[in-house]
Amino acid sequence: MADILEMSNMYPEHRFVMSNLEKILDRFTSKLRCVAMREAKYEWAEYPGKKYEPDVSLLCGLRHRKKLCYTDVPRFIAEVLSDSTEHIDRGEKMEVYARVGVQEYWLIDWRVPGGMVERYMLDDTGERYLLHDIVKGEVEEDVEDKETKCDKLLNVISFPSWTFMLSELLEHIGEEEIQE
Repeated sequence: MADILEMSNMYPEHRFVMSNLEKILDRFTSKLRCVAMREAKYEWAEYPGKKYEPDVSLLCGLRHRKKLCYTDVPRFIAEVLSDSTEHIDRGEKMEVYARVGVQEYWLIDWRVPGGMVERYMLDDTGERYLLHDIVKGEVEEDVEDKETKCDKLLNVISFPSWTFMLSELLEHIGEEEIQE
């Protein structure tokens, strides 16, 4: 039997958010020439030899590849924040994605109670991102001292009719699990 090589120490919550977002985007892309992908590899001419692997991306139109890497620029990229990669997602990746022309960039933080999504749009110069808004779920306590989440409506800014609830994005987060 072959050994399984563990490539990442990613929290299950991180994977849940990635999977949920891909499923949400898939609902809207069926009639377009777009595809939502988790962990697709990209290599752009502006950064020869460097490969980038966003958590979730939305690639529209033709799909050109150089071996295993796409060379087209996605319309949308989302990164799910974690303690070990947050500085890269907010630094190098944010800068690179803006410079190659990714129109919309999200940072999703499942660690914040109720969840939080920072949504950025490429500025008019095409050089950097400007914060569009921060969508934060709220956690309130009810009369029995149990936490309840107040849901928020989200949409992909580039596609305003693509709306969904923050709770869909965070499905399975905070569910009780059995650990051995």
